[in-house]
Amino acid sequence: METVFLVLVLLIAVVGGNVLGKHCPRIPQPFFLIGLGLLFAFFPLYHGFQFSPDVFTFAIIAPLMYNESENVSRYWVGRGIVNIFSLAIVLVVLTILIVGTGVHWLFPIFPLSLAFALCAVVTPTDASAVSAIAPESEEYRVPQTILQNESLFNDASGIVAFDLAIATYVSGKFAVGTALLDFGKEFLGGLLLGALLGLAIAWVRKLLIRWGDNSPLVLVTIELVTPFVLYYVADLVGFSGILAVVAAGLVQGGEREHLRMTSSRMQMVSANVWEVINGILSSLVFVLLGISLPRVLQAVWQNEQVLWWQLTLAGLFIYSLKFVMRLVWSRYFVWMHAPSKHRWSDSWLMALSGANGTITLALAFSLPLLIKGQPFALRGSLIFTATVVILLSLLVPTFALPHLLKAGPTETESIMAWHHRMRLAAIEDLEGQTAHPSERQIVIDALLQQFQWQQAPRRRQQRAMFRQADQVEEQAVKALYENGKITEQAWSHYRRFLKYSRFTVDQRWWKNLILRVWFGVHMGRMYHDIQKAQDTFMTSPLVMEQIYWQQWFEKHGEDIRPIEAVGNQAASAKLTALKTVENCTAVDVVQRYYNERYRQLNAPEVDPAIVYQLFLAAFHTEYELVQAKLASGEMSTAVADDLQEQIIYDEMSYLQNRTAFLA
Repeated sequence: METVFLVLVLLIAVVGGNVLGKHCPRIPQPFFLIGLGLLFAFFPLYHGFQFSPDVFTFAIIAPLMYNESENVSRYWVGRGIVNIFSLAIVLVVLTILIVGTGVHWLFPIFPLSLAFALCAVVTPTDASAVSAIAPESEEYRVPQTILQNESLFNDASGIVAFDLAIATYVSGKFAVGTALLDFGKEFLGGLLLGALLGLAIAWVRKLLIRWGDNSPLVLVTIELVTPFVLYYVADLVGFSGILAVVAAGLVQGGEREHLRMTSSRMQMVSANVWEVINGILSSLVFVLLGISLPRVLQAVWQNEQVLWWQLTLAGLFIYSLKFVMRLVWSRYFVWMHAPSKHRWSDSWLMALSGANGTITLALAFSLPLLIKGQPFALRGSLIFTATVVILLSLLVPTFALPHLLKAGPTETESIMAWHHRMRLAAIEDLEGQTAHPSERQIVIDALLQQFQWQQAPRRRQQRAMFRQADQVEEQAVKALYENGKITEQAWSHYRRFLKYSRFTVDQRWWKNLILRVWFGVHMGRMYHDIQKAQDTFMTSPLVMEQIYWQQWFEKHGEDIRPIEAVGNQAASAKLTALKTVENCTAVDVVQRYYNERYRQLNAPEVDPAIVYQLFLAAFHTEYELVQAKLASGEMSTAVADDLQEQIIYDEMSYLQNRTAFLA
C-alpha cells in the first residue's frame, strides 16, 4: 500500500510540474519538476527513498527510447544519415575521449574510466528540452530537424559508451582489442536482435489486423510490452538492450507508416497512450532528481576527497568544452541540406539546443549502488556533476536563444495564436449566416467555450458583468409591469425567477447542491411524485431552472417566455455594450448563460441534424484557414500539423458527446 501511495504522489508532482510549465513557458519545465521533487524530499515518506538502477534502466529508459525511435522520421533519417553518423557517433566518441581526458587531468578524483562514463552520461541530447523557447521559423527548420534525428542516435551511442566505461571501471582492466570486441558485440548484436524481433512482432501485428483482431486493447498492449521484452531478451544474451529497443522501434515505426489509414483508430489510441506514458516517464525522472538531491548533496558534503565547488567547476568545464566542440563541429562537419544565409546562427542554434534532459538524468541514476560489494563512493559526486551540466544546458539557451536568433515568437506561442485565429474564423462564418439561429447559437457557444477554458475569466469580473446585465433585465421587465403589459403576479413571479437565477449562474458547488435539493423538493411536491424529485436532483440546475419556472408560470395561468425574451434582449444589449478586449471572456461566459436560458424557454426544439451540419461546417472553416495560410507561407508545417490534429480531436470530442450539446 505504501509503495502505491509513493507512486501516486510522484504522479501528482508530475501533473503539478507540467501545469506550472504550461503557464510559465519561458522557464524550462524540468525546473518546476525538480522543485516539486525537492519539496517532497522533506516529507518523512520519502526519507531514504532509493530507486534501483537496473529497474530505472528497464522501466524508464527502455520505453522512452522505444517511443522516440518509433516516432523518428524515416525520410529525414535517410536524408541525414551522414549527419547522424557525424553527430551521433563521431562527435560523441570524440567528446567522451577529449572532455573525459580533460576532466581526469584537471580533477584527478575521477579515474579515467569514470571520467569517460561521466562524459558518456552528458552526451545524449534532448531536442524537445528547449522547444518552448526555440524560435518558430522555417528559416531554422533544417537544423531543428537534424537535432531531432541526432537526439535518438546519440542517446544510443552514449548509453553503449557508458556501459563500457562502467564495465572497465568495475573490472579495472582496459584492453583496446577487448573493448572494441565488446563494443561491436553490444552495438551490432543489439541492433540485429532488435531488428529481427521487431520484424517478428510487426509480422504478428499484421496477421492480427488481417484477421480482424485489430482492436486497440490487443495491438496497443502488444506495443506497450515490446520494449520491456526486447530489453530483457537482449540483456539476457549479452547484447545492448537499449540498441535492441531502438532497432525494434525503427522497425515498428516503419510498419506504422505502411499501415497509413488502416486500423486508424488503433493508431490514434496508440499515439495517445504513448504520449501520456512518455510525458509521465520523462517528467518522473526530474521529480526523482529533486527527491534524490538532498541525499546526493549529503554524500557530496561527506566526501572529504572532493568539495562541492570542485564538482561544480567540473560540471562547468564539461559543459563549456562540450559546447565549444559542438559549435565548431556543427559549423564545419554538418551538412545543412540546403544553402543557408545564416550558417553561424544555425551552428549556434544546434550548439545551444544540445541540451541534456531525460536520458542524461536517467543514465546518471543508473550508476550502480555497489562496486564489488562496497558502496559506490563517487556515485553522488557523479550525479551532482551531471546535474550541474543538465541545469547549465537548460539555463544557457533559455537566456541566449531568444536574443541570439531574434526570430519572433516561439513555436508554442505561435500555435496558441493560430488556435485563436482558427476558432474566430469559424465563429465569424457562423455569425454571418441567418438560418437556424438556435442551432447556430449552440455551435457558437461551444466554440466560445474553448476560449473560456484556455483563458478563464476572473470570477469577480464575471460577477460584475452578470450584475449589470441582471439589473438591466430587471428594469426592462419592471417597465413591462409599469406599462400594464404584465400582471403584478407575473412581475412578482419573475422577480423570484431572477433571484434564483443569480444563485444559479454563480455555479459554485455548494450553491449547485442547494439548488438541486430545492428544485427536487419543489418538483416532487408539484407532481406528488418521489421519482420526479429524484430525477430533478440529478439534473443540472442550469437546465432545471428553466423547466421549473416555465411549469410554475403555466400553473398560475401565465407565460414566462415573452417576459424572458424582453429581459434577455435587454441583458444581451447591455453585455454587448460592456464588451472590451480585457473583459471579453467574462462577457462571453455570462452571454452563454443568457443564450442557453433563452433557448430552453423560447426557441423551438433544435434539430440535431442541423447542429451536426453546422459543427461540420465550423470544422471545415478551420481546415480551410489552415490550408490557405499554409499555402501562402504564413504558417509553418509544424504549426499546421498541430492545428489539424486539434481539429480532429475537436471532431472526435463532438461525435462522442453529441447529446451533451442538445441538453
